[in-house]
Amino acid sequence: MDLSVLFADRRSLYASFMRSAIIIDETLPTGLLANAVACIVTGLFNGEPEALGPSIDGDGCTFIPITKIAILVFKKGESGFSSFLDRAKALNLKYMLFTKEGQSTVSYEEYIQRVQGKKPEELTVIGLGVIGEDAAVKEFSKGLTLLR
Repeated sequence: MDLSVLFADRRSLYASFMRSAIIIDETLPTGLLANAVACIVTGLFNGEPEALGPSIDGDGCTFIPITKIAILVFKKGESGFSSFLDRAKALNLKYMLFTKEGQSTVSYEEYIQRVQGKKPEELTVIGLGVIGEDAAVKEFSKGLTLLR
């Protein structure tokens, strides 16, 4: 039996049952908002190889893998990030908090110094992303407004 077929089927099955959602402070300037979403996605998809497709050979270039699962971006609205963090934990979703402290550093070492040992309430959270089973992520994002 060709095991690569089984592996490909497992990857396809994984992607069909997974979803990702990001809640972002929509008052951020466009560049900072885009940067925050990009940082959250890199954190969420770290260690999730099944969520990514393969490289694609083009004519004179290679297209690097992109995600095979939906990534929805929502406005934070009036709710605080702590309520979203509680919701993510209650639903057993993998989550990633992103802070102003992380966005405003010039090195990863500085980021570690700013956030290590701190509670989320001690930081300025500007985004939170989750990845997990489709139904759980839909429950997590229920009632939120898409960022357009």
